[in-house]
Amino acid sequence: MKKLLVCLFAITMVSCDVEEEIANILGDGTVRADVNGETKTFTFGQNSVAAAITSSDSGPNTIYAFGMGASTDGISDNSETTAIAVTLLMDNPDVIVAGASFSYPNDLLGGTYTFEDENGSTNIDGDESTSANLNITSVDIAGERISGTFSFVTIDSDTNTTYTVSNGSFTNIPFYIN
Repeated sequence: MKKLLVCLFAITMVSCDVEEEIANILGDGTVRADVNGETKTFTFGQNSVAAAITSSDSGPNTIYAFGMGASTDGISDNSETTAIAVTLLMDNPDVIVAGASFSYPNDLLGGTYTFEDENGSTNIDGDESTSANLNITSVDIAGERISGTFSFVTIDSDTNTTYTVSNGSFTNIPFYIN
């Protein structure tokens, strides 16, 4: 019995170390925005928050995309699922620096807002941007963190409903370059 307790204690300690390491990697980033006046907040834990720069070859050219997103995990806890994302397509990833500003339609920038309630009867898929703004306030490449502000207006083409996402901010969220 004593050996079993020692093993359980060791497993618990390893699990705590792993959980703590995951928290250190993912950080305490926050994404916040008002959707049609209702504030939505996403933080590490039950929610996902992250940003990345990825690339894809398109013929002789390489296209880069900066994406910032946040979502709730409605699947595992049978609750509503909400997601907000901003995507910027660009020729050069070096434009993602503190002080950089982007706006649609001058830049290839768009935002999406999706929502599904716990029983699946309400579905929102706002993915047609009519306006969008993105401002980068800080980038920590070594620490893999990024912060900034955003806003956008998007339409759910199935219902022709407009969603205004304003006062958006992402603070100290994990940032990856692929």
